[in-house]
Amino acid sequence: MAMIFTVFYYIIFVAKSKEEEFGKMYKKDENIRMRQSYVSKEGTKYENFVIQLLQSDNYIRANAVIGKGAKGENTEKILLEEGISVDTELLKIKYNSNNISRSFLLDNDIVVYSKPKRAIVCVISVKKSFRERGGETAYWMVKKKESNKPYKYILVTPDNDNELFKPHEPQKRNKWRSILTAEMDGVFVVKEGNENIEYEEPFFKVGKRHLIKFVKAQI
Repeated sequence: MAMIFTVFYYIIFVAKSKEEEFGKMYKKDENIRMRQSYVSKEGTKYENFVIQLLQSDNYIRANAVIGKGAKGENTEKILLEEGISVDTELLKIKYNSNNISRSFLLDNDIVVYSKPKRAIVCVISVKKSFRERGGETAYWMVKKKESNKPYKYILVTPDNDNELFKPHEPQKRNKWRSILTAEMDGVFVVKEGNENIEYEEPFFKVGKRHLIKFVKAQI
């Protein structure tokens, strides 16, 4: 009888331990989902800010369409506004090696379409931070160059963690700033709000004015 009770209590103990373990795992997964949802919403908010900033310029607003890029790999066209759509093949990189024959979208958060040129003239990759993701945009730029895509490919970021630009040491270049400015057509640090810090060097600019000027020059 004592053996039966011992086994019974052991089973209850194991079951309770597993329940607590699954509870912790669920809570961890829920925290990850909440974090991912927050990051996604913040990223979308910043994308909208960049679009509104560019549209605030009279010349850009009159001569270009600024829209969201393609998100799904199976998307064939992006409708930028009534009567203006673009083929997503322009935004895809083709692979044909090692038994892989497919096309994949490069990071294309925002698309700038020139009305006078009737073409995409600039594609913008937006990054709020660079933790382990700095190489993603640089990689797509390398593949874009190999594919001879006819538009500028730039990075725009608020650089919230001062990973690319330190106001008290503006000329200091860390790993990602060096790599990104070496590869991209332009890297722009653009803060939300009324912060008016400005800095510039070839292929690296800080401040709203520089982004607007660059985009206008492509249109």
